[in-house]
Amino acid sequence: MRLHIPAAHSLKDRRMVVRKALDRVRARFPVSAAEVGDTERWQIATLAAVTVSSDRALAREVLDKLTSCVASAVAGQAVILRREVRIDSYNDDEPVGDDVEEGFDGDDEA
Repeated sequence: MRLHIPAAHSLKDRRMVVRKALDRVRARFPVSAAEVGDTERWQIATLAAVTVSSDRALAREVLDKLTSCVASAVAGQAVILRREVRIDSYNDDEPVGDDVEEGFDGDDEA
């Protein structure tokens, strides 16, 4: 999600808005959320949130409500310029990533 923060005249102003949005999202939703881009631009911030669910509709609902929550948290201070949603689905027998090793048993001994 990309935010435009027109009233920010410094990185400190910008960080206050971003922190408010992220704190509210983390407190209200079962997600991991962070600022992921445009960290040196005063009036633009890029945020990302991730949730995991066995129910695709529930995942979409959480992300939709999260967007409304961010809009409410930053009302009067920022505007959501862009929102992108990506939902990935995996079968139980399908490896989740390219780095999945055969025979991994959960013990991480170096």
